[in-house]
Formats: sequence, C-alpha cells, structure tokens
Amino acid sequence: MISACDVRLLGGFAVRVDGQSVSPDSWRSRRAADLVKLLALEPGHRMHREQAMDALWPDLSREAASANLRKAVHFARRTLGNPEAFSSQESMLDLWPSGPLGTDLDRFEHAASEALRSGDPQVCAAVAGAYGGDLLPADRYEPWTSDHRLAARQRYLSLLRAAGLWDRVLELDPTDEAAHRSLMQRHYEAGDRREAIRQFELLRGALREHIGVGPDAATVALYEKVLAMEGHDPPGPRERAAALLANGLVAWSRRDLAEAQKLARDARALALDAELGHELGEASTLLALISYATGTWHELFRNEFADSVRRGPELEMAVFDAHLCFQEFYLHGSDGHEGADRFAHELLEMASQADSKAGRALAALLLGEFALLSGSLDRALEYLREAARWAEQSGCVSAHSIALERLAETEVLRGNVAVARSLLREALPIAEASGIPSHLVIRVFGVGVLAAETTVDRLRAVAEGERWITDASRVCEPCSMTFRIEATRAFARAGVLQRARIHLAEAERITGLWQGGPWTAAIWEARAEVRRAEGDAERARALFLEASQRFGELNRPLDEARCLAAADLAG
Repeated sequence: MISACDVRLLGGFAVRVDGQSVSPDSWRSRRAADLVKLLALEPGHRMHREQAMDALWPDLSREAASANLRKAVHFARRTLGNPEAFSSQESMLDLWPSGPLGTDLDRFEHAASEALRSGDPQVCAAVAGAYGGDLLPADRYEPWTSDHRLAARQRYLSLLRAAGLWDRVLELDPTDEAAHRSLMQRHYEAGDRREAIRQFELLRGALREHIGVGPDAATVALYEKVLAMEGHDPPGPRERAAALLANGLVAWSRRDLAEAQKLARDARALALDAELGHELGEASTLLALISYATGTWHELFRNEFADSVRRGPELEMAVFDAHLCFQEFYLHGSDGHEGADRFAHELLEMASQADSKAGRALAALLLGEFALLSGSLDRALEYLREAARWAEQSGCVSAHSIALERLAETEVLRGNVAVARSLLREALPIAEASGIPSHLVIRVFGVGVLAAETTVDRLRAVAEGERWITDASRVCEPCSMTFRIEATRAFARAGVLQRARIHLAEAERITGLWQGGPWTAAIWEARAEVRRAEGDAERARALFLEASQRFGELNRPLDEARCLAAADLAG
C-alpha cells in the first residue's frame, strides 16, 4: 500500500503519515525537521542537494555540509517511518517521491488563486478564514523561510482586501492606508462623523511611528470632507490641528519645506493654545524633520526647549519625545563634544531658572551622554544618575528610561555587568509603559546584548530582542541601531555568520536612509567582526583600523581604542 504524507506549514509545523500524526518529540534532529520543511516549501517538493546545503549549513565547508545532509536525511527517514521518504537522483533531493504528498500551503495557494480570480468577496472571505496563520512561526529567523512567509501573508492580505475585511487587514498592518480610508469612507457615507474621525486618528497614530510618514493627499481630502459634514458642530482644536499636521506631512512628502513648516507652526500654535500634548508632539516632530533637513535643528530645539520648560509637564514631555531621535544625531554632530557640552549646560540653566524638573532631567541626560561618549565614565555616572532622579520625580518617562539604559552602558564599560543588568531590568518596564515604546524598548535590548557575559547569554539576549521586534507593531529604525550592531557582533563571534550578515545588512540599510547619521564607525567595526569570523584576518584588520579612525574623528576614545586593539589581534 502506498503511504500518503501531509505537511502543515501555516501556523506551525506538523506532519501526518497515513492520517497519523508524527509526534513533535520524535524529531530528535532539528535539521531533519528543517529538511522536511525546506523541501515541503519548494515547488514539486524537490531541490538540488547543493541548494539544501547552502540553506541549512551556509557557513560549513562542502564536505561538512554534505555529511550533515546525509545525517538529516537518515534521521528524517527514521522519524517519518519510511526509508523511501527521500530520494536522491542526479543530485536532486525529493520529498516523499513514492506516494501522494500534500501541504496546507499548496492547498491555500490554490484556493486563494481561484478565489481572487473569481472576484467574489464571499469566496475570498471563506478562503481567508481557512488561513492557518503565518508560515512556520518558530522558524521566523531562518532566511530560507522569509520569502515564502511574506508571499503567503501577502496572498492572505489580498484575500482580505478583496473581501473588504478591512478591520482584519489592519490587524496585520495598522499602516495600511487604503484600509483606513475605506473604513473612513464607510463611516462617512453612514453619516457617522465621530467614527470616521476616530479612524483617521488611528491611521495618524500608526503612521506617526514612521518618522516623517503621514496620510496621503486623498486621505487628508476625505478627512476634511468628514470635518465639514453638515449638521455637525464645527471641528474643534484637536481636529483642526490634525488637519494641519496631515497637510503638513503631505507637503513634507512633496519636499515643499516652506509650506510644511508653515502648517507645522500653525498646528503647534493651535496645540499650545488648547494644551494638546499629542498634537504638540506631532508638530514638533515635523518641525524637527524640516530643521534637520535644513541644518537648523540646533536652533529649533533650543527655542522649543526654552518655551516648553515654562509650560506644564505634559507639554514638556511631548516636545522632548518628539526630538528624541534627532537628539541622538546631535550627540555626534559638528559641534563636537565640547560645543555640545556647552549647549547642554545652557539648557540646564534654562530649566533651572524655570524650575523645570523634566527640563533638568533632559539637560543632565545630554551631559551624561556626552561624557559617556567622550570616555569620562565618572562624570557620565554623575550626570546620568542626576538625570534618572529628575526624570523619575517629574514623571518624564522617556528620559528616565534612556538615563537607566545609558547608566547600564556606562557600568558595562566599568566592568560592572551585574549592575548593568539590574539597571536594564528596571528600565525595560518603564520603556514598555511609555508613550513611545517603539523607540525605547529596542534601545534597552541593544544594551542588554552588550551587558551579556557569555556567548550563550549574548545569543539569548539577541533572541529576546528579535522576538520583540517581530511581535511589535512598529520599531523605530534609528533607535534599533545599537541592537542591530550588537546582534551582528554577537552572531559573528559565535560563528553564526548567516544571522550576523542579516543584522549587518539591516544596519547598513538604516544607515543608508539616514545619511550623516552617527553609526558609520560602528558599521565598519561590525563588518570587521564578520570578516574576522570568516577567517579573513587581513581584511578584518583593515576594517578595524577604519572603524578606529572614524571613532577617533567622533571623539570616542574608548571605541577607538577597542578597535585599535582588535586590529592588532587580527593582524
């Protein structure tokens, strides 16, 4: 009798042979299970042996990878209870060649194609309802699953869109503007002005996590129609500010900086008069983007800081949070640490005169960060402890989280890793409970990798950060850079080069989007770590020397010395 095999890939991995489940505990070899998954994903469920070896053992020699492949085939045959579970002819591997083989992914793809071809919303909804979940979620960091996972999710999203199931689309992608606009239109046509406005606010909140991204012109035009609906009270300050900001971001996307700046200033004035913290923060973010593009951020922040410390804590913190990422750039800016130190003392004087605890926290935080980057660890501890104290007293959550994170980094450099981990445990819940967790949490995870003592602990810390990135609705890319760099170094030092290259490529992509950012030297060091792990000592030495020179130009002596020492060892 010919045996039948069925493989589940959506929502998790499972195998049934002749209707009987293969126990998950019977997979004594992880790579045996991975080989089944790999071939189950392929069209025709077959693959060249060399491709399989490249996917599963990319960092091994041909001989070692071939030996591992033979072992994986052996263990997979034993687990599946069929010596003919695989065949190998003319260097091609075939999964279950002697009988019928089916996968839930193949069935879903076929049904989805038929449903989309029909154009029937009900049929599309029915097929979407049978989607079992993301493909192989436990293997989300395996490169050979990513393209298949993305394709399956995109097909699922296409079904949801064709069915008009916009709420479910937004569960998967809160920034899907077409979905938000369709729901806004539905509420508008039903005369439900309040729900249409609420939908626009949800879209605006989701897009706000992507710096500089706002609703497009069509969505803004619909929003203005909603505000002008007959039979309703005129729009209030919050709604008018939202319209100004949305139009400002449209102007920003067209690179009409003068119009964007005018609209942002109008929104800021309206938000200040009405004491709207959220809208003030958005206006400040847009103004910060414009000033960064025009080289005037320094002056803008000084003026906004001077104004905000004279206002209530909520408005203060909205302005501070809006400038968080741009402050990171200023730490490495053209003023140098001496000029930046003077600037921070100027801010501290402003905050002291206004008796603003939140302002003092931010100024002390800047002073502590400058001291840390300059290698003055004792001064860094003093200022950062002061920043944490003022931030906690004022309820300035973002400054409190960053102060603890930077204190932990300082303690790592002082060799007190146990103290550093304690500080990070304190910082994490504060970051998670903040209004901007997409910025703050990943920063804590980045220092967490730095604070790990052993290779196993470092890889565990990276895995924790990767899980958070995967599960988070949005992650600020500039704020993720420390994590990306430290993950690259951790994987390189552990010899897991494929994963190291993934994080390095992501770090390089982010750096390319933010020209002039502070990470160039760190990118060179991360490249050096990968080259060293690849066994290319000469190239690694050159890259470490390049990193050292760039850190020196940034006046970061501790980083400069570390890279010089690494270059000597590599040479």
